[in-house]
Amino acid sequence: MRKMLIVLLLLSQLLVITGFWAWDHTHHSLGNMLTGPVAGQVLAYGRLAGLMAAFFVLLQLLMIGRIAWIEQAFGLDQLSRIHHFAGFSLLAVLIAHPILVIVGHARQADVSLVFQFRDFIKTWEDVLPAVIGLAILLIALAGSLAIVRRRVTFEVWRGIHFLLYLAIALVFGHQLSVGNDFTGNAAFLIYWCGLYGFVLVNLLIYRVGRPLWNYRVHQFRVTHLVSESAEVTSVYIEGRDLDRFRMRGGQFVWVRFLVPGFWWQTHPFSLSLPLNGRHLRLTIKQLGDYTRQIPQLKPGTRVIIDGPHGIFTARRSASSKALLIAGGIGITPLRAIADDLLEAGRDLLLLYANRNEAGLVFRVEFEALAKTFPTQFRVICVMSHDPAWQGEKGLLDADTITRLVSDLKERDVYLCGPPPMMKTVRSFLRKKGSNGLFYERFSL
Repeated sequence: MRKMLIVLLLLSQLLVITGFWAWDHTHHSLGNMLTGPVAGQVLAYGRLAGLMAAFFVLLQLLMIGRIAWIEQAFGLDQLSRIHHFAGFSLLAVLIAHPILVIVGHARQADVSLVFQFRDFIKTWEDVLPAVIGLAILLIALAGSLAIVRRRVTFEVWRGIHFLLYLAIALVFGHQLSVGNDFTGNAAFLIYWCGLYGFVLVNLLIYRVGRPLWNYRVHQFRVTHLVSESAEVTSVYIEGRDLDRFRMRGGQFVWVRFLVPGFWWQTHPFSLSLPLNGRHLRLTIKQLGDYTRQIPQLKPGTRVIIDGPHGIFTARRSASSKALLIAGGIGITPLRAIADDLLEAGRDLLLLYANRNEAGLVFRVEFEALAKTFPTQFRVICVMSHDPAWQGEKGLLDADTITRLVSDLKERDVYLCGPPPMMKTVRSFLRKKGSNGLFYERFSL
């Protein structure tokens, strides 16, 4: 229900914007520009493209702004898909706006396109900053497409996206100074500024205010580190009044460690234990320059935490049985979800895939859970590249899952692992018709 209300809210803004635009151009001082000369029609639709471009930029900021009331309705995966789709729409209207406006004005003035463009730059107020802002927006979009194809690092992608704020500041001025829709329509101007204000307030609350408030209230700090394997380290974080920090197993947080080498970066990590009022645990694999430094963290390191985020939790399961399928470090959120499902009385089976036995994480903990819940919990580890392993071997594919899980259709399935594995398993489970399938790819 909440998701539908948010969708309706966003769609209604498109209708409002289009309505204002249509009114302005059917009641223009030069006559009805939507039915008049071709130059006027081209110019009118160029302005509409500009309005849509600004709207999609604001929408993008909401999608990537960690806005809790949006994220908790859609989840990270859906927001990521919306973000990418809106990016392509934004690219189309960003290109259309300057082309149509230049063509429309050039035809009205009977000048060349080059002359008209130069005239915009030289004599029109705030147009040059807007051109620079447009270039920045196109760079940000190119960066988004590059990370989808894995051509840039996450840090580069995040840095490029920060340019969106600069681009918005550069573009905003020309909308008010030369935007025909606003110069002659006070109601539209007030509404338009309200849209920007709404997005800005949400960003300030959730990107700045909430993390600083959490830090002030809880005073998070690293207490100790535990090496789970050669490449995986668990970071234990304590704080004041942790029972007031509401977080469920499977959710993740963005953390900023306040020490040299870490403080300028913030990264997302899943909670690998349900919140217990004593500490948080983040279990991190060394996958890049940043994560390779994690074992160097010292006890006492202060931490700013933004979150919790995500809807990949035990609350989504309605069945009496559940199946957890983990690949590699994908075990991290599932470890916390397992506790919540067991405490709720669910029959739980975990399939845990790794290359070799040395990569197993939380082995002792799962053995302890099996002893505590002997009739509820089973774990089966599957090794793909370990000849010495005495248990299940091979890939965790459709045949293996079918053989190991006889009651698959009765179980809700939680899935987390490397993208190729997740793609294969999702495809199989959808064809097989599992009871319910929940996953998050943790990709932006």
